[in-house]
Amino acid sequence: MSDYKLKFSEDPIEESRQRTMDEIHQFIGMMDGRPLAVVTLNDEQSALWDSEGDIDYQDQFGRQIVNQVSDGITETLLIRNHQGFPLALAALNASDGWQGIGIDRRLRFEVARMFQNDETEFM
Repeated sequence: MSDYKLKFSEDPIEESRQRTMDEIHQFIGMMDGRPLAVVTLNDEQSALWDSEGDIDYQDQFGRQIVNQVSDGITETLLIRNHQGFPLALAALNASDGWQGIGIDRRLRFEVARMFQNDETEFM
C-alpha cells in the first residue's frame, strides 16, 4: 500500500462559498428599498423545491410565484421554505424582466441571517 502525504493549500471550497455569498449579498443590495413580496411555501412545496427528478419544481414554482406577484407595484421577491429559510431571490429589471438567484441548501441559514435584521419588513 502506498504512503500518502497530506497536501495543504487554500481551500477552494471556502473561496467558492465566499464568492457565492458576495454575489447573493450584491443581489440583496440591488433589492434594498424596493417594494418586496415574501412568499412562504408550505411543507409539500418546500420538499418538492429541493427534490431532483424529471420536473424542475424550482423553475415551475418560481414562474408561478413571479406571475402572481407581478402587479405593477412589487419589484423584488423572497421565496422561503416552510421553515422560513430563503430558497430564492428575484428582482424586476427594467430591461430584462425578472432576474432570480437560487440559494443553495448549505447557505440558507447564513442568508437568512442577512435578512434577519429586516424581518419586520416582511410581516
